[in-house]
Amino acid sequence: MPLFKRPFSIRARLLIWIGLPFTGLALLALGSSYLLLTRQINETFDDLLYNAAQRLERRIYTAGGELHINMHYFSISTLGSRGEGKIFYRIREVDGPMIAGFPGLGDPPGPLDEPLFYDVDYAGNALRAVALTFPYQRGRTQTTLEVIVAESKEARYTLANDFMLTLSSLMAVTGLLAMTLALFAIHRGLAPLNAIRQALRRRSPNDLRPLEENAPKEIQPLIASINQLMQRMRRSIESTQQLNADVSHQLRTPISELRALTELSLKATREPDTRANLVAMQRTAEHASHTVQQLLKYAKTRHELFDDARLEAVDLAELCRQACAKTATRIYQKGQELSFDESALAPGQGALPRVLGDPITLSWLLVNLIDNASVHAGGATPYRGSIDITLTREAERIVLAVSDSGVGIDEGKRERLTQRFVRDNPHAPGSGLGLAIVEQIATAHAATLRLANRPGGGFRVAVAFPAPRESLPDAPSRAS
Repeated sequence: MPLFKRPFSIRARLLIWIGLPFTGLALLALGSSYLLLTRQINETFDDLLYNAAQRLERRIYTAGGELHINMHYFSISTLGSRGEGKIFYRIREVDGPMIAGFPGLGDPPGPLDEPLFYDVDYAGNALRAVALTFPYQRGRTQTTLEVIVAESKEARYTLANDFMLTLSSLMAVTGLLAMTLALFAIHRGLAPLNAIRQALRRRSPNDLRPLEENAPKEIQPLIASINQLMQRMRRSIESTQQLNADVSHQLRTPISELRALTELSLKATREPDTRANLVAMQRTAEHASHTVQQLLKYAKTRHELFDDARLEAVDLAELCRQACAKTATRIYQKGQELSFDESALAPGQGALPRVLGDPITLSWLLVNLIDNASVHAGGATPYRGSIDITLTREAERIVLAVSDSGVGIDEGKRERLTQRFVRDNPHAPGSGLGLAIVEQIATAHAATLRLANRPGGGFRVAVAFPAPRESLPDAPSRAS
């Protein structure tokens, strides 16, 4: 079971692997500095304490055979190293009476062959003390004096804490600057990856061109892998398209032969039963031929197989005129009318800009919409009305609409009409693929498909194309 539901980003990983060692080293440096500093401060204060004990030695004098010390009580604090904290002292003869100081100050813990530093508690204070002995000539006799000077540890602690606070602040500021520089360095280091991400995000799902390899050598293997994947996808698409062409050839040829043989058989026979069977076979062959053609168009217009290299500037108005000319004969033979209204633009809009698209598949889209209206607009009865084609501009969209004045559709089926083999009108022939093909072509062109019944009766299919931000160069349409 993974420890984290979402993996850390590279930026987070780099920050962690930079921040954690830096923090560990900083803490180790602070700890080492504290130990070294405490040791150095204690040694310095011990030297000052030892000097204070020596100053006490110089203040002792003899008067009338008795030992005295030349120091007032108020000057005791001057024995301290910094004039801070509390000072306690004791002077006495070894194995003799006390001369001056605090009698309750404890004896040193060991022999005084040399100056002895030790910690002691006195009057509720934690003290650092030094004890030493020295010979002293009192008249004609020589005695040994013991001097103890103790100082409270507040000054030592204050100095160490002040220094550690300053050092910690400096290290914190340095750490923040280092992390800021690390963030900037990581951002700059990840810039090539961000550039690849933006380049891939800006591409359409069908753009399989290789990425440029002018990148740092560390991410060149990633770019090479992406390019290899795109190349394999392109080969797979080409194989699929070739398979579609092979299927088209292998299926259309026998179906065409079947239709031809059926027509010849109808001309050669006069038997009613045989002719009825042949007519049924002819309708089946025509339906099969139409379904095969629609299936092949459906396969070729899948948006993941759409090749952006075929896109060019397409004049939708010219495309509509060509589609009208292509379908007009069979539309009029059914007693229907076909119109293309080029005056639907609002005054002052001018000519519609060209859209970026594939003229062949856009021609399929328009022809499918016209045929769909022609076959299904009348419902159970043949349609005898008009099929209207309009081009309008709505904000940042160019809308191509095909509408009729027939019976409309069942609202409950509207959302399912673009699914394969779903038909609203069971009384008319068809494969149920026309609107599915239209939706796929619209998706491949980043357009939206709108299906709706008209308020006055009939059905309207609108395809809203994104208007290009810049004028596209003129190019002749390949639609036919």
